[in-house]
Amino acid sequence: MKIDNIYHIEEFPFNLKVIQAIDFEMEPILLLERDTIGNNFLSYLYYSDEINEHRAYLQLSDDRLNEILANELTLKRAFSIPETNLITVGVFALESGVAMESFMIPSQVFEEYKLIPEDYEVQFEQVHNKVELDKSELLQFSERKQKIVLDFYLQSENLLNNIKPYAIYKILTPVIEIIKSMLEFDSRTADKHLAFSNFRQGSLGVTIEVNYSHDLFLEKESEALEILILLLNAQEKNDFESIISRTKNEKYLKYYKSIIKSIIDNDAYLHTAYANPISKIVQTSLIDKKKALVAREVIDETLEIIEDTEVITGTFLEIDVDRKQPSFKIHSSEEDFTVKGKFELSLLEKVKNDFINIGKENYSFTIKTIYHPETTLKSEEINRFLIDYKKL
Repeated sequence: MKIDNIYHIEEFPFNLKVIQAIDFEMEPILLLERDTIGNNFLSYLYYSDEINEHRAYLQLSDDRLNEILANELTLKRAFSIPETNLITVGVFALESGVAMESFMIPSQVFEEYKLIPEDYEVQFEQVHNKVELDKSELLQFSERKQKIVLDFYLQSENLLNNIKPYAIYKILTPVIEIIKSMLEFDSRTADKHLAFSNFRQGSLGVTIEVNYSHDLFLEKESEALEILILLLNAQEKNDFESIISRTKNEKYLKYYKSIIKSIIDNDAYLHTAYANPISKIVQTSLIDKKKALVAREVIDETLEIIEDTEVITGTFLEIDVDRKQPSFKIHSSEEDFTVKGKFELSLLEKVKNDFINIGKENYSFTIKTIYHPETTLKSEEINRFLIDYKKL
């Protein structure tokens, strides 16, 4: 399509350098280019022949570029709402690369030329920049604060332009919860023990300052943060067994599962670094989707579930059919022990309609027991269900 000559300009106005060929099929269809002062441009090849190539140029900010690279904004839409309200078109000689013609077109007029196809799609693959941690700087920060510090930095394509809720609620918050569970304090006193500094939005970064004991030795904090780093680096069964042997409870595991699930779901990279002002130690961890999948496989290790059904003679001690999971407690008159569990749901109507004399009448109870054996990361679990009963 021929562009109206009223938009013609004397010379191509930019001195550009190609940074990346984003879409290349026999010829460079979409390029990321940059001028001498750092402005970004996307150039789209809308027509070419054996002599010339015709390209449309969109100048855009870092934020707008990130929206496109994060696949939150299509190229067609980006050209429709340019931040400068102008689109530049250049016609270049293939052999020399010299601009033969140039045009500066208002965005509303450019839309009428329909040079960017409605169905043009390209899935941008954002390469995560390698995080360069300055260990000495982190340690110096820790020494100035006289606190243990944990540097948290999360990268993901969907965090390029803004912070998503999952990054906070599914990864950052669980990291905090792990620290709290290991140091054994709750949210009511968190302000006394934790502080945040050095926020970065280059995806999501924050430095967590930890001072639980408020003394010069920081022994308990050191133990907790070292275990956290070991947990984030764990890849084998022995790694997790070693961590569990050093902790009083396993409450932190549910938070760890949230972290690795979100890393997998969002193809994210979690970089952490721990600095200790007393020992002068800096330890680091990087967990990505590949490592998270390995860790999840170890955590989800299961053994064969054992089921057993037995008949017990005794009396009802408690019945609660109003709970979300209706429960019972019975006493065996033959072997003098108490059994409690949940009702099979099909029994509820019968229980509600029967006139059960708690603690006085004898019944024959049919109990189904489901036994989950102990695994690397899970304690044994026994669930009992009352599937039938008969008055004797």
